[in-house]
Amino acid sequence: MQIGLGSMGKRRIRNLLFHKIPKENIYGFDPLKKRRLEAQNNFGIKIFNNFKKTLDRVKPDVFIISTPPDKHSDYFLYAAKHKKHFFVEHPTTDKGYKQLMGLLDGTFVGAPSCSLRFHPAIKAMKKILDSDKIGRVLSFQYHMGQYLPDWHPWEDYRKVYFSKRPTGACREMFAFELGWLSYVLNLKVEKIAGFTEKLSGLDMNADDLYASIIRFQNNVIGNISIDILSRKPFRTLRVIGSNGVLEWEWQDSRIELFTAKDKKLQVIHLKKGHNEKHYITTEDMYEEEIGRFLTAIEGRSKYPFLFKENHRFLKALFALEKSSRTGKTVTVI
Repeated sequence: MQIGLGSMGKRRIRNLLFHKIPKENIYGFDPLKKRRLEAQNNFGIKIFNNFKKTLDRVKPDVFIISTPPDKHSDYFLYAAKHKKHFFVEHPTTDKGYKQLMGLLDGTFVGAPSCSLRFHPAIKAMKKILDSDKIGRVLSFQYHMGQYLPDWHPWEDYRKVYFSKRPTGACREMFAFELGWLSYVLNLKVEKIAGFTEKLSGLDMNADDLYASIIRFQNNVIGNISIDILSRKPFRTLRVIGSNGVLEWEWQDSRIELFTAKDKKLQVIHLKKGHNEKHYITTEDMYEEEIGRFLTAIEGRSKYPFLFKENHRFLKALFALEKSSRTGKTVTVI
């Protein structure tokens, strides 16, 4: 059952169809009529406007939760209490997490999103850094920028969850980006300081810049900045190692590698995946992510990301916001 039929909900339906799940086995729920009709017309699935009635009618065994982040817990707690497999998009709150942790007994799959782990660039950088090509990681700088009204050009950004303070785009993306960076660089957050600010004239109450400096275990220092101000979309990473430098620019689909041994720049070109209309991010990583969820349900592999890990990235987000309020460095417990 697909819960939420907005942008990500429709993407997840496409992912299921990509993996040959029959449309007759996919049910969609959303309280908004427009989204229900779009899903019905685009994919030919059965749609419902009431969650409880949907459960009574179809008795789903698997839930994919693509609601606004502040609504996630209503559905993942239902799934967990009834020992149903579920996948949930990235959160901005840990509401329901304490209760959820006590319900994850291994009899069903509970899968938090980690989409970027399946991006070809992230997989390539993980392999490079694990092979010690640039030596021990000492520091890194990462900046993600994109203009918020361009995220969903087909709808008014002021009416979407990512312009609201509790579920703002920078809140969502800071923990999301920290998750894959920690994975690729093999790092664990220890302390964090920084600022969260509203700098633009965008008509919303959410902050539009999150800027942080982080001390990780093993004395690695990193800078992470997330903004929704940039008219040019980018993800830019520079990793400083004891024997070289790795650089990545998202839209260029390439990694640049400089090593002290060779004293020259090696350029690694990456295959760019396919895009849906109006989307910058390619679809391949989402398809692979849902594929891993499905194989975990079938018992053929374990899903590679845990709620315990996800919770720590949320704690780092909350610590950054506390640092911005107090002007102090905050320890992430």
